[in-house]
Amino acid sequence: MTRDLSPAEQQVLATITARIDAIVALGTVAELTATTVLNGPGAAPDYPAFQQRFARLGRRMREVRFVVREDLPATMGANTVITDEELPEVREIQLRPGLVGPGTRGLTDRALTLVHELSHSLAEGVAGHPVKDYGYRTGWAWTYLSAEVARSNADTYAEAAALLVERSENAWGQYQVFGRLAARRGQLARRSGTTTLGGALAWLDIMVNRAWVRAGDCEGFARTTFTEAKWKTPEWSVWKRHARLLALENQLASWGYITERTVRGGAAGLLPRDQAVVAQLFPYLSELKYAVDRIDPVLVERGDRITFEAASGALRVPRGTVDRAPLALAELLLDALIEGTGGLPAAKPFAKRARELVRALVDQDRDVERQGLATLRSTFAAVPAVQPSADRWAALAVELDAAVLVDLRSRWERLAKDIPAVAGLPDEVDRKVLAGLAGYFAEDVELLRTVHGRTPVPPDVRRELAATLKEASLHITNAYPDRRPELDKLRARLEALA
Repeated sequence: MTRDLSPAEQQVLATITARIDAIVALGTVAELTATTVLNGPGAAPDYPAFQQRFARLGRRMREVRFVVREDLPATMGANTVITDEELPEVREIQLRPGLVGPGTRGLTDRALTLVHELSHSLAEGVAGHPVKDYGYRTGWAWTYLSAEVARSNADTYAEAAALLVERSENAWGQYQVFGRLAARRGQLARRSGTTTLGGALAWLDIMVNRAWVRAGDCEGFARTTFTEAKWKTPEWSVWKRHARLLALENQLASWGYITERTVRGGAAGLLPRDQAVVAQLFPYLSELKYAVDRIDPVLVERGDRITFEAASGALRVPRGTVDRAPLALAELLLDALIEGTGGLPAAKPFAKRARELVRALVDQDRDVERQGLATLRSTFAAVPAVQPSADRWAALAVELDAAVLVDLRSRWERLAKDIPAVAGLPDEVDRKVLAGLAGYFAEDVELLRTVHGRTPVPPDVRRELAATLKEASLHITNAYPDRRPELDKLRARLEALA
């Protein structure tokens, strides 16, 4: 359920609006060109056209309706609701309560979230709303989008805004997305002549993301009913606008998951039990999407099949399996992902048909997105297969771990500089971020231990990280003494690496 914003939340939204105005003002053609956000494969980027869209974001901030949605799925920071009509319109943008909550820290990050959502609200004539979700800054597909698709990708606008702010504040790295995935993605992109694994992971990310979005569409459509008169009129728009969703329902029916829509009481709809089955699609695809984001590529020499371990995220990739072009290799990755997550509760209802289900959701995507995917597919299809040598494959395995280590050290270094300033903030709400840092460090320490098991971390690096964690712990425990035992255990685990 949604609700109107409170007066206090409206004030926060007004502050975010002013921040977005300031960011948009930075977005000249020259400045946006310097971000290189459209510099992907394919045709030359059109930054003037991108700038025209970017410049309208501030105005859209004042034209759309904002509401708070308490139960917004964890995979969404905010959500733009667009009507499913011949000429679609933005109904509302739903916000997480925290996005308009108290405190001023993270104001730019909140603005970047809304820049993403606002880009979805841009309309251009009869084509409706051209900006969709093809790839995210946090995902494997980032940097693999062609210029044409990147200009119509929502997170491209958020990344451009992040880079504009960093340049204006002389704060490189403050608002970009870093982490182990980005580090490995970058290294694989640099070694594209060695292997097509980077492109295959990108296409896997795109496929699963589109299937996830489409699963959400199916859930909403399953609750929709049509009058008997409209249902029995083939030329009526239900057969035109909803043909692909109806095809997905019929596919589910042919597999025995649900029964087809029938007319009951003058309305054509699915039975409640069938609506409940369709509603399980989104949680399952959310698990697949989460699994893709957690992939840890483990490159090995021996083996005849790729495997995925859901608990750790380890994707074991034998050298003999990667002698394929990106599209073909992505299919093997998808098989491994589905098999590896098959034991999860959300996967069990669809285990027998999971592969076909994901394919059907992608094949029956929305019309605009289908065209975008066709463009991307042609880009990936142009990349030839590569068979890495044993030596090069082994070297790449070490390089991937080294890239993760470089990223971890860089993030901890930036964090060490920020923590004292945050600890000194007068507002308790703004200082509260310190309470969650123990979990942040814990994830990195476990990551470091995993990497150390494959590629030993040099002693001087371990000492440097231990010293950083010790200093950070002092600031955190001064504000939150109850975090001391957890942080002490983390330091012990880090120092125990040998």
